[in-house]
Amino acid sequence: MEKLLQFLTEPAHLLTAIAAAACLWMLHEYLRRRKHRLLAFLTGSGSGIAALWLIRLHGGLFGFVPRLTLPELGTAAVCGIPGVLLLWLLERFRV
Repeated sequence: MEKLLQFLTEPAHLLTAIAAAACLWMLHEYLRRRKHRLLAFLTGSGSGIAALWLIRLHGGLFGFVPRLTLPELGTAAVCGIPGVLLLWLLERFRV
């Protein structure tokens, strides 16, 4: 437990843990819905891929141009916008 607390005192690791928790929360929200589970997943996936695509086009303005590879697209599709935030944090802090 002490090593975990020491690990999370670094800002990069703390922010990455928060973004990963947001990704897990998004997955939980997709699965929580009873009636419109597929619609919720498609909406979250679409917003994540759209955010990744927009950042790919205009990311040079703020210094982050993500690659469009299968892992990045998968992260954006499954986790939505929190996944794109996670990609930015991983790139920003080179974790």
